[in-house]
Amino acid sequence: MAISRDQLRRPSLPKEAVDVPALGGEVVVRGMLLSERIELWSGSVTYAQVAKALAACVSLDDGKPALTADEWEAFGGQYLDDAIALFSVVKRLSGLGTEAEKKADTDQS
Repeated sequence: MAISRDQLRRPSLPKEAVDVPALGGEVVVRGMLLSERIELWSGSVTYAQVAKALAACVSLDDGKPALTADEWEAFGGQYLDDAIALFSVVKRLSGLGTEAEKKADTDQS
């Protein structure tokens, strides 16, 4: 028998505060939405996709994006290690690179 509506577990994206001194302090990083994950998953990751993911997933205390994709491109040019570290948090919160993700990738081949 199907579960009732009040038994349904509502999805919520994981979030994590991350200190980025190059940005001036803490930002909030969230996991990706389905559409964002599929866009990254559909091939090799480009610098533009990383910047776009950071623009979508990194926000400030008001919940609005910290930087635009173009600003993340410039930030990464100056602070590559910080940009990669933030993208690693996005990937981890999104379940990318996990065993389940690798298996799904293999199953599609």
